[in-house]
Amino acid sequence: MAQIETSTILAELHGQSIVLPDLNVMFDGWPQDVSINLDQLRRDVIISITFDCCSTMSHNPKLEDFKAANFAYFGATWWPHASYDRLKIVTFLAVWLFAWDDGGDQTQIDMDDGCLWDNSDLSQPYRHETRQYVQECLGLRDDLSHSPVPSVNPTILAFESIEQRRRFMKHMEDFLEMSRLEQALRLRGTIPTVEEFWSYRLGSSAVHITLAMNEFACNNKSLPASVIEQEDMTLLWEYTNIIISITNDILSLKKEIVYTARLLAVPRQPTNGSGPQARGSIGSIIPLEYVQSRNARAAVDKTALLLAKTIEAFKHTAQQLLQRSPEKSSGEQARAVADIVKGCQFYCTGNLAWSDLIRNNAPLRDVYV
Repeated sequence: MAQIETSTILAELHGQSIVLPDLNVMFDGWPQDVSINLDQLRRDVIISITFDCCSTMSHNPKLEDFKAANFAYFGATWWPHASYDRLKIVTFLAVWLFAWDDGGDQTQIDMDDGCLWDNSDLSQPYRHETRQYVQECLGLRDDLSHSPVPSVNPTILAFESIEQRRRFMKHMEDFLEMSRLEQALRLRGTIPTVEEFWSYRLGSSAVHITLAMNEFACNNKSLPASVIEQEDMTLLWEYTNIIISITNDILSLKKEIVYTARLLAVPRQPTNGSGPQARGSIGSIIPLEYVQSRNARAAVDKTALLLAKTIEAFKHTAQQLLQRSPEKSSGEQARAVADIVKGCQFYCTGNLAWSDLIRNNAPLRDVYV
């Protein structure tokens, strides 16, 4: 296939009317709830964004955007039944991940208008520093000059076991590596194939990082590796990730097209010393499917079909997990597995509820791009 410019795809999509699937119907019967601690969480998140753990945002022009994003509602719908202490930890983690991706003054790697978008020489050391920072926060650094001492960090103490922390760290490292791959493919200057897109998307979306906190947020004791790392549990996480990624791509379709077209119109001087070039890349599944078919309706239908099939695969895998767990585990473990399955469902419905809210409940079915 001849090389196709991003601007060509956007020009073809511009002005088309695209009918999107009704996502609420697709999740009919799935649990959905909001934490009773939403108001308290909202106050604490605003304080954190403005003054505390995200203090780098205090003079950032994106500060108001971050406040308007209503991350408290995000946390309250993703983890509606978590104790408040744990709800605050997982919500603050989500805020930090959003800030890491596109909120900092000097550290925007994965956004096309970010300061490090085109400079792998600078972004790789930043990823390395991030890896070391998270390791230290979790008490997993083995190269410290001093001898280990019992931790008094409430975040570390909240984990039931070091295995939970190591599992979280593994997914954090995967996220950083897939962020690198995504940047490398983007800087190649050509539109990625659908296969290339999926090769990094599930890692760079950070959903697996939040899934690693599912067990923690359920207030359960740590499950053994034989349970949490079994094939069906791995598949359940994978399906949850795909569902959330496709949902986000559907909901953000118009925004991405408008945003990318604006960036392409303004060539900028890259930090790597090369000449001015237009920033802007296709980073979601529907435009990439459109590249293959050149038919907007077909691209949406194919994406919606993948979402529907993944939801059915999730249901089947969840049923297998729930049917098997009482036979091979204690009653407590069986309840913990059921909580994780329900937690994954809350991730999907909470993500949709939060996305609807920040879009001011705009109609989703008929989108003019």
